[in-house]
Amino acid sequence: MRIKVALAAALLLVAASAADARITKLTIITKESPTFGGHTFPGVGQYEKLVGKAYGELDPNDPKNAVIVDIKLAPRNARGKVEYAFDFYILKPIDLSKGNHKAMYEPPNRGRKTHGSLNRGAATNDPGSVTNAQELANLFLPARGYTMVWSGWDFSAGTDNANYNTTITLPVAKNPDGTSITGPSYEYIVTGDTAYELNYLPATLDQSKATLTHRARLDDVPQAVPASGWAYDAKGTTIHLMPQGTRFTQGDIYEFSYVAKDPTVNGVGFAAVRDFNAFLRYEKADDSGTTNPMAGDITRIYTEVSSQPGRFLNDYRTFGFNQAENGKIVFDGMLQWIAAADGINMNSRFSQPGRTERNRQDQLYAEGVFPFANQRVKDPITGKTAGRYDACMKTNTCALAMEIYSANE
Repeated sequence: MRIKVALAAALLLVAASAADARITKLTIITKESPTFGGHTFPGVGQYEKLVGKAYGELDPNDPKNAVIVDIKLAPRNARGKVEYAFDFYILKPIDLSKGNHKAMYEPPNRGRKTHGSLNRGAATNDPGSVTNAQELANLFLPARGYTMVWSGWDFSAGTDNANYNTTITLPVAKNPDGTSITGPSYEYIVTGDTAYELNYLPATLDQSKATLTHRARLDDVPQAVPASGWAYDAKGTTIHLMPQGTRFTQGDIYEFSYVAKDPTVNGVGFAAVRDFNAFLRYEKADDSGTTNPMAGDITRIYTEVSSQPGRFLNDYRTFGFNQAENGKIVFDGMLQWIAAADGINMNSRFSQPGRTERNRQDQLYAEGVFPFANQRVKDPITGKTAGRYDACMKTNTCALAMEIYSANE
């Protein structure tokens, strides 16, 4: 009986391993050792910079991934998995034994690093390039032996990773027959530019299938702009007012509703953050044998965020992504600044994670969605009772969270 039980357990482990979402390939494109101009931090030593691309895959049938909208409509590889890729940037002690064996992970804000306030300096998208000795001596994180990690997760970061912009390559959902998925999309325009880039391609350039409105103040009645007053560019990637070269009035409100096509599966970004940090924390190497640069070192991972990434992590907790595929915890602590109780407009079709509600803009995007607190509370409008920690409480994978509100929230 004991032998049968042991064999059954072993088979379950093999099956679980085969189904695991994971980082399949790690490519280090740039290694600068030492970085920070060779500066030595007392007791820790020198740091090195690792910049590269990671590749992952997800099992669309795994319950941990099932919450991702359109995951089952994403293309699959020969193993039946959904593939994605993202940029990463790591600053780590050259001698890990002298570090504190903890990582500070920051989900970039629209591709950019924002850790400068907490770190007391090196506020640049390439912090390893800082060489000023006085500034380096004042840094908070490397002086305490932290490894610092950034990785792509955000559709709104775009596709250009120049100047260390941290991007993610997301799968595009398709109908089961391979044709393009189409559906309603909406743009809120308050810039004074001559052209506005759409987040998704239009399904048709027929202007009768789209509507552009204009108003000066939020409580004005929107007025339709006639088809003669605006146009698409030749590829449909942007719209502009007519005659071409006319600027959108800065601060006025233009709203563009149209039928879009080919939605990216933006919720994959949640899994990308989960799986990359779990890889750094728990794995020895990728599928091809490339060594995990943090293998066996990390005992804790904390996050620090400012604004948009905090709203991302609010939903990350709500959807249960702080449980790794191996069942273990991913993040131990979260420092949430300027995120408040909101989630992020990300896990829906044709979503736009770069949007954030202000007192006069972007109010029609799904951001302020119940639940609004980590603890369970009752929503007096819908009657629902829920909390952001419901999922992680069931698996004992909740992070300790500190939330700091600014005047905006």
